[in-house]
Amino acid sequence: MRVGIVINPISGRGGDRGGKAARRRAFAESRAAAAGVDATVVMTERRGHARDLAQAFVDERCETVIAMGGDGTVNEVAQALVGTSTVLGILPCGSGDGLARGLGLPTDLESAMRVALSSKLTAIDVGYAGDRLFLNIAGIGFDATVARMFASRSTRGGLGYVAAGIRLVWKYAAPAYDVRWTTDTGEEIRSGRKFLLGFANAPTYGNGAVLAPDANLQDGLLDLVLVDAGRPLQQIWRARRLFWRCRTRIRGLERALASRVTVRGATLVCHLDGEVFETSGTLEIRVRPGALLVRIGPVA
Repeated sequence: MRVGIVINPISGRGGDRGGKAARRRAFAESRAAAAGVDATVVMTERRGHARDLAQAFVDERCETVIAMGGDGTVNEVAQALVGTSTVLGILPCGSGDGLARGLGLPTDLESAMRVALSSKLTAIDVGYAGDRLFLNIAGIGFDATVARMFASRSTRGGLGYVAAGIRLVWKYAAPAYDVRWTTDTGEEIRSGRKFLLGFANAPTYGNGAVLAPDANLQDGLLDLVLVDAGRPLQQIWRARRLFWRCRTRIRGLERALASRVTVRGATLVCHLDGEVFETSGTLEIRVRPGALLVRIGPVA
């Protein structure tokens, strides 16, 4: 097996501290060598670099490209792999690792490396917002705005994300959107101010917060979550029940399944696997079934 390993040297809590980059490279090289695998290890240097490095491995006909980093790094690597026969392996070491959780991958790197070098694989769905892909969760509104705030922090972690969200909720003004999707019985339309629009390919954000408990990476559908505008304390209460009593019916929260959703708004603050962009007008969110091959086990 020819393997390319793309390492984000600063992902996860604490940034680039204590020789993290050197330790990650040494780990990847030593474990690949011990497994008798022909591996090339490269390090990212900037945003978007993981995609370029992964594309080079695809062009060299590597059988597997392993992303060592968080959801953002995995997303960038996947951009080069979607629709090809090259398989994605994941060594989760970000601040959240939502996709790895959704796939049921081990959290310790020793076990994760055995999975990433295994022969067992599966095909998963890939979501798109316009021409940008996501593997785990996309969102418009509050969670994207929190992600934009969080991106400027030097340190990461679940508690910091929650704290940023609680600070923002007191001043966040929910925009108005027109949301349309098609079901077996016709077209559904929701218009008005929405706190959050979520599009889940997998169940959880990073750090185990559950947005869509029944989301399935292989069903060809996205789980759509719409949260109405409301008072700050009301949103905090909804969030508590959404994340920890996640199947309970909640007033002001609607769930649906869709393969294609159209959102229109004056300003659309969006995130894809935690990476933020802003647009306006109309944005189409869709799913491409079975478009990405991923290593999933077994663990020895």
